[in-house]
Amino acid sequence: MSKAAHCESTRSHLANKTVLIVDDEASIRKTLEGILADEGISVVSAPDGETALEQVRTLQPHLVLLDIWMPGMDGLETLSKIKDISPHTPVVMISGHANISTALAATKRGAIDFLEKPLDLTSTIKLVHTILQQDTPDQLNQAPQWEALSESTTANRKASEINPLVFKAQHLQGRALKQKTIAHPAILYGQGLHSGKKSGLILEPLPANSGIHFAGVSESTVVPAHVDFVESTGFATTVRLGQTQAGTIEHLMSALCAYGISNLLIKCNGEVPVMDGSALEFCRLFDNVGVTEQEGSWYEIAVPETIQVGDGKEWIRIEPADELTIDYTLRYPEPVGEQHFTFTLSDPESYRREIAPSRTFSFVKDVGQLQKAGLALGGRFDNFLLIGSEGAINDSWRFPNEPVRHKILDAIGDLYLLGRPLRGKITACMTGHSDNIQLLSRVGALLKALS
Repeated sequence: MSKAAHCESTRSHLANKTVLIVDDEASIRKTLEGILADEGISVVSAPDGETALEQVRTLQPHLVLLDIWMPGMDGLETLSKIKDISPHTPVVMISGHANISTALAATKRGAIDFLEKPLDLTSTIKLVHTILQQDTPDQLNQAPQWEALSESTTANRKASEINPLVFKAQHLQGRALKQKTIAHPAILYGQGLHSGKKSGLILEPLPANSGIHFAGVSESTVVPAHVDFVESTGFATTVRLGQTQAGTIEHLMSALCAYGISNLLIKCNGEVPVMDGSALEFCRLFDNVGVTEQEGSWYEIAVPETIQVGDGKEWIRIEPADELTIDYTLRYPEPVGEQHFTFTLSDPESYRREIAPSRTFSFVKDVGQLQKAGLALGGRFDNFLLIGSEGAINDSWRFPNEPVRHKILDAIGDLYLLGRPLRGKITACMTGHSDNIQLLSRVGALLKALS
């Protein structure tokens, strides 16, 4: 079939479909009505939940695009009632400021995806096409299994694009571990610390022996969360493959390591949202969603020899040990001064209590220089700790030694970029992302030498 014939066939199929747009903003309804009508799709709209329910009863739309925040009956309540009336009707939520609890509630009530305002029209059209084309013309009167949409999409992505390099050869085996993933898909909204842009995060379970991977929300390329794909380490860790990149991944990777999650697909808009500057929100996400064990072999990396990167004032070393312990020393002028902390990663609870709440920090004297370099553009008073000559000026310390604990948080995340937890004692002084990645690359070279 020619491309023109294929497009005509697709357009003809979509002409038999009806999309219901539910939003109290007339401009949103008008915009979506216009772009979907241009695609040959039949469109109806509703300004509120009550009108939407009546249209679901009478028109039986093939897809509902539903705003979360509406006066009167809000989107979550409307979603629940739509599912009572028509359980198999797919619903995509729309929101410009959903938080984690709202996203989780919508997912549990049957929403299959989210669109973030301001809407990206290309991504919106692509998502609508994907959903409406799930059935064929002779199945129009049958109830499609929309609940399986995200799982089938993930499975297709895995089969064609995911590179399970972590599981191809697991040398230097330490203790055997259970592979894990999250219990069901989840969504998180926030802002990128360095880009300053709104950043969404969609987490999808992956099967055993897959590994952790990043992808763009509307891109097909998947980049493994692996040291071989680290592109940059300037003030944050970024992985890239082709045009797909994920920046500021260290806080999320740190929480993934603490919870022992080995298989996960993470979709973001180029940068993982910074949340409050710590890993606490990611821990809450995993606690709310749940973590499930999977079959398959997975082993710690037992470091067989001492490896050191750097010397003098800035260095990091790993040596054989029975557990992952990080002993870190930080030296800055007052009011931070010299800080020292030792942490052994033994369970999610101790991590959530001792490390996860510690926030990324910056000094007042450095902020202007960072922003001139195009960094920290999303820095706000609620997403990092700003330190002046007298101490923290935008909030109180969560720990007296919060900066050194955050350095340990970062190190745990960076050192998880071999896809298996390290087993060894790490001692570090005044190091950052570049040093962590250099050390991990040395460990990776040992693994490659055995392959």
